[in-house]
Amino acid sequence: MKRLSILFFLLLASTSWLAAREKPVKVSGTANLQSAYLWRGEKVCEVNFNPILEATAGGFTAQAFAYLPFDGSYKEIDLDFFYTLGPWQLHVADYFIRFASDTAPENYFDWRKQSTNHILEAIVCYVPKTIPVEAKWFTFFYGDWIPEADGSRGKTSFSSYLELTGYHDFVNAGRLSLVLGASILKGPYTAYSQDFAFIHSELRYTNTIDLGSVKLPFGVSWLLNPYARRVFMNASIGVSF
Repeated sequence: MKRLSILFFLLLASTSWLAAREKPVKVSGTANLQSAYLWRGEKVCEVNFNPILEATAGGFTAQAFAYLPFDGSYKEIDLDFFYTLGPWQLHVADYFIRFASDTAPENYFDWRKQSTNHILEAIVCYVPKTIPVEAKWFTFFYGDWIPEADGSRGKTSFSSYLELTGYHDFVNAGRLSLVLGASILKGPYTAYSQDFAFIHSELRYTNTIDLGSVKLPFGVSWLLNPYARRVFMNASIGVSF
């Protein structure tokens, strides 16, 4: 599985490189400051720095981003490769996740089942331009295993997450979105206890101040996790080019 994953990422990288030779590469970056990192119905960490780097050539896009809390309790470094075809996006994402409480030495290149901090996910998105609705399906296919009784990592969970978003764009006044998300198959969102759970309901407002070559994105959100009966809020501001 390790070799297959590496070969798959090399294939994606080489394909993107070939596409870049045919079309100009557009590079952009954003540096965000967030009051909290909210993800699929949970608060992962408190105040954090969230840098994002993106390169696009034709229909291919590569993203690298991270979540780095100021208290040092958590670290996440992600890679996302996707291809856009009309309203469809096909992604393969790699999440490298490490908590400060982890006792093993950090090794980004460790892909062994019982010790890796990587999770691989396949993603399909439908993002039409003509109607204000988006649908996204996420499935873990490596790195997230159902735990055994002795604490070891058992079989792959193939845990999935379905997210539906409806939004309204105000004229020169940003976007208001309603996001709904559900856990499909037993996954970490319910401690592997349920095949289905409604875990994410979020009201989100985002906007961008355009200063020419530099932009200032900002946003606020209110999130309810009906399954866990928890509520979170978040605010963010950034600089992008």
